[in-house]
Amino acid sequence: MRLNQRQLEIFNAIMINKTMTAAAASLGTSQPTISRELRDMEQRIGFELFIRFGKRLTPTNQALLLHEVVRRAFVGMEEISRAASAIRTHNAANCRVATIPAYAEAIIPRVAQRLLKQRPAIHLSLHSLEELSLQHEMATTVFDLGVTEGRFEYQGVISQQIDVGELVCVIPVGHSLSAKRLLAPDDFNDVPFVYFSQDDPYRRKLDDVFFAAGVSRSYAVETTTAASVCSMVSAGVGVSIINPLTAANYLGKGVVFRRFSVSVPYALAVWRPARKSGSMVAGKFTSVLKEVAQEMRATLLSAMDKI
Repeated sequence: MRLNQRQLEIFNAIMINKTMTAAAASLGTSQPTISRELRDMEQRIGFELFIRFGKRLTPTNQALLLHEVVRRAFVGMEEISRAASAIRTHNAANCRVATIPAYAEAIIPRVAQRLLKQRPAIHLSLHSLEELSLQHEMATTVFDLGVTEGRFEYQGVISQQIDVGELVCVIPVGHSLSAKRLLAPDDFNDVPFVYFSQDDPYRRKLDDVFFAAGVSRSYAVETTTAASVCSMVSAGVGVSIINPLTAANYLGKGVVFRRFSVSVPYALAVWRPARKSGSMVAGKFTSVLKEVAQEMRATLLSAMDKI
């Protein structure tokens, strides 16, 4: 069994555009052609990729697994095209950065703005991935840089840590706890709390803190990103404790922040494939990342000290 490039393009287009009609339009071809190529592809691989309901297509579990591989292949092709364009214009300063969703919203846009202002010729490509997926991608050296919460040892990958302060408490505007400048574990006793998911490393650290203090928080809801936590808190669902970068990004957005009496240090990790460790663009990105992280930390501390 061997799939051709055209079939992979069609499969990728259907997965992205959701319908054959939209996929055909994106590829500049006809819907019957798309349908015929898809049927041939399914015959070759020996299983169905989509469940069909009229014009609607629902990907099977096998299609979702296959698309993970196909997607990475197309990302690589896009990068080759960008690199060729850069070489043609005598500008090969490309940098592919992978990061977790929390950083993609809170800090990376600020870093990109400053970096592009200083070096407008840089071609940045930013990708938001969950941490486990990002670790895999960095291990396969698909990206030039990875920015994550955790540090993990992989052969061929080096990392460095950037300390950005401590976890902070986030509460709704007008909440009774907002009257305090410093919140202790006891303040959260039986208070509705917005939790991170079970596999979050800082969720486990906080669980240990409250367990040691003998404090039982009231479960309100569980979510996966710090931005989602802030949205929940802003809506009055509960209170929580989050990283200082997202906190700085949410200043003045329906929530307030207070210091936590128990120190829970927070750091981000920057990964680089060892073979790309000397990249000037990656080094500049990391330098700007440090600057912005420290500025965000200072801004947050200043805001919390004003109450």
